[in-house]
Amino acid sequence: MNNDENKNGGSKQQNGITPYAPINIPPSPYIRYIEHEPEKEVHLRDYLNVILRRKWVVLIFLISVIVTTAIFTFTMIPVYQSTAVIKIEKGTPSILSLNGSNVNYDTQYEILKSRSLAAMVVKNLNLTENKNFLPVKSKTEKLLNTIFDPVISATSHLFSFFDSKDNANKKPVTKGPIIKEKIPRKYINTLIKGLGVTPVKKSQLVKISFESQRPDIAFNVANALAETYIEYDLKSRIDSTKEGRTFLQQQIEEMKKKIENSEKAINKFASRNKLIFLDNGKVSLQNKDLTRIANDLNAAKTRRLGKEALYKEIKELGTESTAISNNSLIQGLQKELASLKSKYLDLSRNFTPDYPEIIHLKTRITALQDTIKQEMDNFIKSVESDYNAALKQENNLKREFALLQKKKINSQGLETTYNILTSELELNKGLLNDLLKRYNETGVAESSKATSIQIIDRALYPNAPYKPNKQLNFLLSIVFGLMGGIGLVFLMEYFDNTTIRTAHEVEKETHLPTLGMIPFQKELKTENRPMIVQYDPANPIAEAFRSISTFIYLSSSSKPPKSILVTSPVEKEGKTTICVNIASALTESLGKGIIIDADLRKPRIHHSFQLDNETGLSTYLSGNTEFEGLDGELIKPTGVKGLSIMTSGPVPPNPSELLLSSRMKDLLTALYTMYNFVIIDAAPILGMSDSVFLSTVADGTILVVKAGETPRSVIEESKRILNSVHASLLGVVLNGVKMDNLKYGYYSSYASSYFKK
Repeated sequence: MNNDENKNGGSKQQNGITPYAPINIPPSPYIRYIEHEPEKEVHLRDYLNVILRRKWVVLIFLISVIVTTAIFTFTMIPVYQSTAVIKIEKGTPSILSLNGSNVNYDTQYEILKSRSLAAMVVKNLNLTENKNFLPVKSKTEKLLNTIFDPVISATSHLFSFFDSKDNANKKPVTKGPIIKEKIPRKYINTLIKGLGVTPVKKSQLVKISFESQRPDIAFNVANALAETYIEYDLKSRIDSTKEGRTFLQQQIEEMKKKIENSEKAINKFASRNKLIFLDNGKVSLQNKDLTRIANDLNAAKTRRLGKEALYKEIKELGTESTAISNNSLIQGLQKELASLKSKYLDLSRNFTPDYPEIIHLKTRITALQDTIKQEMDNFIKSVESDYNAALKQENNLKREFALLQKKKINSQGLETTYNILTSELELNKGLLNDLLKRYNETGVAESSKATSIQIIDRALYPNAPYKPNKQLNFLLSIVFGLMGGIGLVFLMEYFDNTTIRTAHEVEKETHLPTLGMIPFQKELKTENRPMIVQYDPANPIAEAFRSISTFIYLSSSSKPPKSILVTSPVEKEGKTTICVNIASALTESLGKGIIIDADLRKPRIHHSFQLDNETGLSTYLSGNTEFEGLDGELIKPTGVKGLSIMTSGPVPPNPSELLLSSRMKDLLTALYTMYNFVIIDAAPILGMSDSVFLSTVADGTILVVKAGETPRSVIEESKRILNSVHASLLGVVLNGVKMDNLKYGYYSSYASSYFKK
């Protein structure tokens, strides 16, 4: 109860009632913790709880999938499959390709699935005459077709109606004659539908399989497909070779004409322009002469440079030149001169100059010196003569080279044209040789029966059906049934977020503590008479109420609240039953207590204790009855030790005005002196102001909600209303909790075996 209200409403003694001192009880620290408690992470047990709570949905969905699969499996007509394995090697060189080509495997796979190949197989096996080739529809397929065919037909007619308007003014365009198929389309479509082409990874192998309702047809068609494919490939190669050979023959004739025309054009051009070429027309005569003269000119220039160097050396050094001293003739004469001089010196030491031998030697020395000088002069003249001759030869070659070069420049354009014509001729000759080579190869290929496709494994006769695989279907139905059921459960859980089912959700949504959970019991769900639970250690419901009373007793740090308002957001939440049993449990811990039935609109407590309701709270608040304490007629005893009742009295026309009167506060003040606790059973919060006012005069308020029935929005609105008047909310009591709503590991004080489904 608020202090201001105690001061205003209970400050004076009225009607002999002693005022009760106001109680200032601080809020529970547990409530503050809940307000700031961070949201917990979702645990694996939470998902398991969702699945177990809706296990019937999973079970029903699983059974439905299994039954449906079983119906389809056992009504399906057995399908047999036979498989052949072929090898597709790299392709042979193309007839028109110079370098060869590799096989395009994707193209080969499409050929295997082509309508042309399918038509050949149908024709080879004469399947149009086989009544068992076309598939027979099962009963299930017939039923589905009966259901969906009218819908599909109506839809197609609707679209065709709109298409007909768009195409009304369009005339059909046809090119060439319309060819009618000899083989009915349904046979070709059936073969293609049953055909399977599966390449083996990282290999040249391909599996060709065929499915049919008859094992012999599956066996024959699979082998026929492989054989027909080889036949088709061989025929395609031969036809391609013939076409290529004809094409090559035409190209060879055209190339020969081009070569003949090119040769005539070259000869005519050379004759008209007087061009002479050597080496089969590769080198012109002018080019050859120019090359020869250029080589001679280079040699003459080199020779002239050597002579010129020797000539300049002799001109500068004279007889001291190494070229003169290295001359063999001069070297011999100088050696002889040196020998004579040596003899002359030897004789001069012993004989006089008049000695005949000395005179003879002197004469010979003089003559030899003259000879050496003459030889040197002759050598110098010969060097000068050689130099002049080399210079003259070089100048002559320069003039001749310049003249030929001028002629070459004048005829260069003609030679370029000639070279172009010659290159074109050589190119045509090369192409002709290649065409002739290919033409000869096609002759060999045309007569060859070789193919790059071979059968590795022929198809085997199927002894057992390929479809349906009953074991696999059964396992898949279980897997998909469980997965689908679990997915459906979580989808339902996602959308089913309008009500609160667990204490965790209460605290998460309202940020209020959960004082306790009351297990769902049919005996507590009595419309007109709330059940009083008798204390029994083995009774889980009694233990739940004892736990709630303990939470109330410990809800304050100083002392427990004296007056407790019990209300609910809306009707039929079980607040009256909760109120009666909480009061019964509190008598064990707090002693004497009283219940006030303040629900003046739909009172029910007097039914629980089978008491007279002619006088009560309404008669007191209206002034028709006075409060006379324990001896008065307002307070009535019950069968529970220490617990009294003040019934509601007759239903008044103005309950809100009576509850808002000062007499209500005075009554509470008086009761505080007589009892250790006062429990007030009030009307629901939403739509009425009774509980809102009473929450302001009570020390604490308990909100009762029904698990799985009370909407979240209603609880939020109730909390908002109580907070707006600063009511002291002790917490929430979650009523009617079923075992399926329990969270594993949460509120372990409640054993799951105590809760009924």
